[in-house]
Amino acid sequence: MLVNIFTSTLRTLSRHKRYTFLNVLGLALGISVFLTMALIVRYENSYDATVPHASQIFQIDEFFHPSGHKPSENEAVSFVPFPFIKQDFPEIDAAIRVMQIPLVVRVGSKLAQEQVTMTDREFFSVFDLPLLAGDKATALDGPGKVVISAEIARKYFGTEEALGKKLRVDNSQSEAMVTGVLAPAPPNRTMQFDIVEVIPSNWFSKPAFTNWGSNWGTIWARIDNLQAVPRINQELARYPVLHPGNWSKEMIREVFGNGGMKLIPLPAVHFHNAAIGEGGNSLALVSILGFIGLAALATAVINYVNLATARSALRAREVAVRKVLGATRYNLIIQFMAEAFILVAFAAAFGVALTELSLHWVNTWGGWRLSLDWSFVLCISVVVILLTGSLAGIYPALVISSFQPAAVLAASKTPAGGRVESTLRSVLVVLQFSFAMTLAICTLVMSNQAAYVRTLNRGMKPNGLIVISALNDASLATRQREIVARLASVPGVKIATRSDIFPHHLLNNDDWTRMGQTQKHAMHWGKATPGYFDAIGARLIAGRFFDTQHGQDYVLSDRGAENEASIILSRLAAEQFGFSSPQDAIGQELREVGLPQTYRVIGVIDDIRFRGAKNRMAPLLYFGTSGPVSYVGALVRYSGASEHVEMDRLAKAWAEIAPDVAFSAESASDIFAEDYRSDASHSLLFGIGSAVAVGIASLGLHGLSAFNVSRRMQEIGIRKVLGAQTRDVLWLLVMQFLRPVMIASFVAWPAAYLLMQLWLAGFDERIALTPLPFIIVTLGALAIAVATVLGQTLRAAIRSPAIALRQTI
Repeated sequence: MLVNIFTSTLRTLSRHKRYTFLNVLGLALGISVFLTMALIVRYENSYDATVPHASQIFQIDEFFHPSGHKPSENEAVSFVPFPFIKQDFPEIDAAIRVMQIPLVVRVGSKLAQEQVTMTDREFFSVFDLPLLAGDKATALDGPGKVVISAEIARKYFGTEEALGKKLRVDNSQSEAMVTGVLAPAPPNRTMQFDIVEVIPSNWFSKPAFTNWGSNWGTIWARIDNLQAVPRINQELARYPVLHPGNWSKEMIREVFGNGGMKLIPLPAVHFHNAAIGEGGNSLALVSILGFIGLAALATAVINYVNLATARSALRAREVAVRKVLGATRYNLIIQFMAEAFILVAFAAAFGVALTELSLHWVNTWGGWRLSLDWSFVLCISVVVILLTGSLAGIYPALVISSFQPAAVLAASKTPAGGRVESTLRSVLVVLQFSFAMTLAICTLVMSNQAAYVRTLNRGMKPNGLIVISALNDASLATRQREIVARLASVPGVKIATRSDIFPHHLLNNDDWTRMGQTQKHAMHWGKATPGYFDAIGARLIAGRFFDTQHGQDYVLSDRGAENEASIILSRLAAEQFGFSSPQDAIGQELREVGLPQTYRVIGVIDDIRFRGAKNRMAPLLYFGTSGPVSYVGALVRYSGASEHVEMDRLAKAWAEIAPDVAFSAESASDIFAEDYRSDASHSLLFGIGSAVAVGIASLGLHGLSAFNVSRRMQEIGIRKVLGAQTRDVLWLLVMQFLRPVMIASFVAWPAAYLLMQLWLAGFDERIALTPLPFIIVTLGALAIAVATVLGQTLRAAIRSPAIALRQTI
């Protein structure tokens, strides 16, 4: 019986090649998009799921809500309260500090910059990660020991046993011994550990360990008794004021306001950090991608059901003949359901193949590292086959199989399903095109926003500017001026300077006041050395730049400790201080809250957007300095050579002057590209989804137009006999198929408008949401619909009435 059913099904599908092709292609595309989006959603939602005891691990965040300011939150925190945490909360079983810092690593002649994790000896009590080699109990029980990842072991030691080998970190005087090798970790983890060592004892005097506001890393805690979490959270909310460190309680209350600290479960950290602006993909974006996958599958299923119900009416005579020849209703139900399941199975296999082919590009565009998990994919595919096959086969199986042979064979025409079925098919087409047009509009808006950010006027000149972050190495602090001078002599270099303010690098933020006023203004401040403003291409709008001929401009001491040292403001900073114009700020005195020194404004520059388009424009305040700069980067302005050539020249010069520090540099253009790269990639994914949705909808429209035109051939013949012109018939048929598309635009426009308004609200610099993308997509959808149905409708319109009237269905 099964062989007969399979043979009959293949015969039926091969006899109706166009129907089979449209259904298999539409379903395969929908299933492929659905599987791809399902893999993305699974990848994002399973972040940190492989960490042992993940549900018992918590990140401790700082949150701020000072009077008159919006609430904010940081994953990076001060380590001031750490010594008291286990003492005050006995329910916390283990706690560690974690700092991840790029440091120079040397093994023999191999030299590179790696991300080094500095932590406490109890590291494995919190992150109980498996080791390929070594003993967790002793791997980090003192200084001079490091645990490395399997990837680092391969990089530096090749196929040799890494355990017991030595490496030098941060140009330290002594080498550290490898005492453990971590097992390979999946890419979807919040914390990736390349090299782990215990925090050196001489670091405990650094600001992060003594000052609130110096946030160098994160604090993690393991709590086995999860019922204690609410109480701990309640106490942490007022924790800073209980342990003020070297701050006064009044200062703590002023900075934190109604804020404090709180626990974030490790499984929630990934999306939580994205929500507070600390990177990663937002939950909203992942949810939208999941919706796209479901909608693409639904579109394909709708398309299949539409074609199946349309074609089922054409099989009424076949059913009648089968019944006359002895077939039972049970046999027909089995036959129709088998046809549906076999066709969907073919489409699912094709869809899985398309998914595997597309994963490389999806990973490249989205920054993921997806792989085809066959256990997951097969389970999803089986569900899709069962669901889609049931929906597509249920109508012919139950309804058509119930037709009475005598009534069907006696009728002059095959049953068409009536107005209800025709309306249902039109509604399904409207839903298909509504989804496709909504996605297409969103794609166009996202692409325009990414293009806008890419060409955004940032108030500086990123082209021809290279930032060398390697200068920040601690061993080079006293040689910064010497190194910059050597870089200035490299061929092609026009200006070489240094600062702690450069693209995507704004660290210092403190409150300032005007002399004689009490109102405080939060300012991002930093230091500039000679040539800085020329190097970045800043535009002076009032006063003057720092000048070596003025003794108060470039001072040697920290932050210009002398009274009335010179400072330069940005336009926004001058506005926030309340100056009526940039010129009005010149000569005015300012003071940092909590410090006695006063500073004199000598210049105002135009605003510079060093951070991303989603961040607010930052008010800037500059000191001039000739001394060492902390968290520094060398800024090199060049011309007359390509970026690649100039980077090679700088790397060679660096190897001569600082051979013990790995060269690391990036062009300002590449740094700023991070602001739009992810949005451009996501818009590309949206574009692929919308293209697939439009393609599936067009396939369905093509199949329905073929069905409807064939059923209306006699009507067309009669109309032409009664005097209708070819153009009249053509207009009648085309408008019948364009009507659902036009109705779909009325559904897609408000949906896309609301989605894009919400999305654009996350940008400080954004495009205006104009009607143009909506009109372009609507006209495009109408053009695609016309192109889809024009061939069939034109052939029907020009056919001779005599031939049309002889045709029977």
